[in-house]
Amino acid sequence: MSIDILNITKHFDSFEALSDINLKINTGELVALLGPSGSGKTTLLRIIAGLESADKGSIIFDGEDNTQKSTQDRKVGFVFQHYALFKHMNVFENIAFGLKVRPSKLRPGKEEINKKVHELLSLIKMEELAKRYPAQLSGGQRQRIALARALAVEPKVLLLDEPFGALDAKVRKDLRRWLRKLHDEYPITSVFVTHDQEEALDVADRIVILNKGKIEQIGTPEEVYDNPVNPFVYNFLGNVNLFHGRVHNGKVEIGSIKLDVPEHAETRNKNAISYIRPHDIEISLEAKGNEFIAAEIVFIRAVGPIVNLELKRLDCGDYIEAEISKEKYRKLGLMEKQKIYVRPRDFRVFIPEDYVI
Repeated sequence: MSIDILNITKHFDSFEALSDINLKINTGELVALLGPSGSGKTTLLRIIAGLESADKGSIIFDGEDNTQKSTQDRKVGFVFQHYALFKHMNVFENIAFGLKVRPSKLRPGKEEINKKVHELLSLIKMEELAKRYPAQLSGGQRQRIALARALAVEPKVLLLDEPFGALDAKVRKDLRRWLRKLHDEYPITSVFVTHDQEEALDVADRIVILNKGKIEQIGTPEEVYDNPVNPFVYNFLGNVNLFHGRVHNGKVEIGSIKLDVPEHAETRNKNAISYIRPHDIEISLEAKGNEFIAAEIVFIRAVGPIVNLELKRLDCGDYIEAEISKEKYRKLGLMEKQKIYVRPRDFRVFIPEDYVI
C-alpha cells in the first residue's frame, strides 16, 4: 500500500502546523517522521490516519483518494505511545479485540480468530503470556501487545506515534531492533513519529525531517546524516562543531588555517560557518603543515570504546568536541590540560545568509 501526501496544509487558529507538505511513501516502506516538538510530525500522522482533517491537500492510498474517508474506512492500524491496552482483558483478549468487534458480516469465526491471535503471539514471541493481564507485563511487553493488536485487523497501513517514548533506554533499544526485524518479516507500509534521532537512524528505511511545519530533507539514514542539506539538519542529527570563518575563492579561512571548499569557488569574501562532526576532528601532538589549530584538552571521558574529548581553541577560546578510538587515545597518551593540534577531516560550509534557522 503506497501513500501519496499531496499539498497538505493545516492550521490551528493562526498557527500553521503544516505548510504544503508533499511526500510519497512506497509500498512496504518503513518511514520515520523526525523533528523537534512542534514541527508538525504528529499532526501529519493523524491526518494520514484520518484522526485530523487538513485545511488543504489530499491523502492517497494506492491511487485512491482517502481524504474524506473515516479512520475505520482507511483501514489503518494505530499504535500510541502509552499502549492504550484494556486493563480488564488478558493478552489474548486484547489482541483479539479488533476482530471480535467487527460487524457480524465481516467478523471471523472463533477458530479463525484463535488462529490469528496465536500467529501474532508467535510473531511477537509472547505465546506463553497469552493469559496474563497488562498490569503483569513490562512496558516493552505491553508495547509489543499494542502492536500485535494493531496488526490483528490486517491494516493496509501501520502508524506509530512515538511508540517507544515511554520506555527506558535499554528497552527502547531492544524494541527498535525487534521492530526492524518484525518489519522485515511482515513488510506492511509503516510510518512512525519520533523525536529521537538515534531511533530514526536505527530503524527507518527513509527519514523525513520536519521543522516548523515544513520538510527540510528526505532520504535514507545515511543520506540525511552524511549529507545534510542545511544547518538545521546538521544541528538536529547528532553533535556538531561550528567553526566561524570567511570564504573567498574556494577557500575557507578558520583562524590561522585555510581549507579548500570547491563548492564555494564563486563566493567572494563572505562570513561562513563550517559544520564538523566530533568524529571528523583529527587529533595530533604536533602541527603538521598549516592546516592544524592549537587547542588544549579541557576534559576527557574515556568510558567505552570511544573517547570523548572537550577541547578549547587557543586562538579564540571556542570549545570543540572530538571523538577518537580508545586505541588512538592510548597511543597518543592524552591528558587533561595538554596542548594538542586539531584539523577538520570532513566538513560542510554554509553561508549564514543562505539559510536562517
